[in-house]
Amino acid sequence: MSGFTHADVPDQSGKTFIVTGANTGIGLEIASTLAARRARVLLACRDEAKAEAAISRIRLKTPEANLAFLPLDLADLTSVRNAAKLAEKEPRIDALINNAGVQGPKLKRTVQGRVTPFASRARP
Repeated sequence: MSGFTHADVPDQSGKTFIVTGANTGIGLEIASTLAARRARVLLACRDEAKAEAAISRIRLKTPEANLAFLPLDLADLTSVRNAAKLAEKEPRIDALINNAGVQGPKLKRTVQGRVTPFASRARP
């Protein structure tokens, strides 16, 4: 029995994807695979330097990759709204890959005062 691999992803020419948490781990792998399959990929990350480093890593394998940094901090609803406004400027968005997650033993709150793991479920 074999599983799904990078090779199973078909050509994505003309499609645009937003990948949250795309600067590391699974998000980086998803962004890299989509870029290699000719998709436009918006790397939605909190930290621009880390996103740019991820873009550089992807371009080592896929120099012609169509990539862009999309500033997004999911723990800040103002950042989410700003990212949505930037994404609206794209001619099309075909998929949003919600990869980013929050993990940690300490209680943390968002800028709006919500407990971090539940912030995305709260309405403004």
